[in-house]
Amino acid sequence: MGGEPSKQGDVHSFGILVLEMFTGRRPTDEMFKDDFNIHNFVKMALPEKLVQIVDSSLLTGEVEEITMSRDDGRSYNNKGGIEVDSKEGNLISQKSNQISFHLRKKCLVSVLHIGLACSEESPNERMNMGDVIKELQHIKDAYMGNEIHGERQRTS
Repeated sequence: MGGEPSKQGDVHSFGILVLEMFTGRRPTDEMFKDDFNIHNFVKMALPEKLVQIVDSSLLTGEVEEITMSRDDGRSYNNKGGIEVDSKEGNLISQKSNQISFHLRKKCLVSVLHIGLACSEESPNERMNMGDVIKELQHIKDAYMGNEIHGERQRTS
């Protein structure tokens, strides 16, 4: 923000970088004028409008997975090359995709909240980088399926 280099300034830069990476927008985008900036853009949208603000490439995959039918009543999953019974397999696949999509959205919201916390205007209100690391690890564990019954696994 034009001040002297500092740890709080680095935290702010990190937050803006996170928002840039996950929205696919630059802070210099022409849509950001006056007091409307990338921080406010994300803050106003979360969590209800996540799909509208996040880089679309981060939400593709499970939602757009296409199952092609074959003549013998079995289906071919074009992502993994797995053949399954078309009725039962599609239901399991759809349920799994919905859970995965929901988890991905939840993780994206959490990461964007970190970006917002780091890019607060007031340096005193910004998140501590030690806490950022802990939260990012928690998000990673949740996304990778390392949480058991709501408690984080302890690692040595």
